Amino acid sequence: MSNHLTISILTSVPYSNLNRDDNGTPKRVTVGGALRALHSSQSVKRGIRVAYENSSLDRSVRSGNLVGEVVAKSLEMSPDADEKAITKVAKNLIGTLTKQDSSAEGSERSAWLSEEEITAAATTVLNGTDEDFMAEGKTGSLAIAAFGRMFANAPKKGTEAALSVSPGITTHAATIETDYFSTVDDVRERNRDTGATFLGISQYTNGIFYRTISIDRNQLKESWSGFDLESSTGNLRDLITAIIYGLPRGKENSTAPYVQPALVLAEEQQYRTAYDFETPVPNSKDGGYLPTSIERLAQQYDAARRFDPDNFGPLEALTGTYADLDGKFGNLKATSLKEFVDAVVEWVRQ
Repeated sequence: MSNHLTISILTSVPYSNLNRDDNGTPKRVTVGGALRALHSSQSVKRGIRVAYENSSLDRSVRSGNLVGEVVAKSLEMSPDADEKAITKVAKNLIGTLTKQDSSAEGSERSAWLSEEEITAAATTVLNGTDEDFMAEGKTGSLAIAAFGRMFANAPKKGTEAALSVSPGITTHAATIETDYFSTVDDVRERNRDTGATFLGISQYTNGIFYRTISIDRNQLKESWSGFDLESSTGNLRDLITAIIYGLPRGKENSTAPYVQPALVLAEEQQYRTAYDFETPVPNSKDGGYLPTSIERLAQQYDAARRFDPDNFGPLEALTGTYADLDGKFGNLKATSLKEFVDAVVEWVRQ
């Protein structure tokens, strides 16, 4: 039995700008001599985390103002407490974790705590002490355990990530499209005047994105204090579902670009490996890059097993909306999303 499970996902993302650079242009990278659209791993992780926490209600807070969060929780627990006094204690407490900004108005460096840890910190603050309020290397938040965290002033309090997340990159050459837009003025229009109140441009892209997520089962057991709780199965189901659906969220309301994944492949592995599209796939004969992307992935699936069959299995699972998945990946047959998630959760729980 191996300790790693890698999930490969192929998703069509229509006209959108889910992840952009400082100029507002969709992120991109050159691979194999061809420009590709890119979703950074950080933006993918953020999308997964938000989807997971919204579903599970297992909340956490990542902020440069955790002092404010701890003070707010303290006042919620004890409304008559002296806000000035507890703020001073909270600053000292959070300061044991993160480095302070050198500027007078600067906040703490961004750090990440679970709601449970914020409540524990608030209890400590109300007691007027700076005693230890969190465990070393562990957390009750599955999101934090999945993606990891570090504390500059308290390295032993950090949590090692149990998931490795790749960026999402198009399997083919991509283009950046420019959209010219204007803002209509209702009053001008009513008065039959010409002209707009604002003119601008936005940039968008589209394509078939390939991304992977690898789960380190042993590390998850080490990092997540909730692993043995009865509720853990539900949390794991929410996380695996969020991995499948979670995407970056930039300008999402401008184009409503989310599409269910065409292919999701889970492979138990001794050594973590993924597949690559260094050579961009061509357009299929009937148009579109999805058929050729799935064919290229299936070819690599077979090549990987010819090279090192012992690296894979026994667990493999396949799902997705693409119509012709059965038989393309060994003897695997596509299942429903629920069956796929159940299989992955059962593997994690072993």
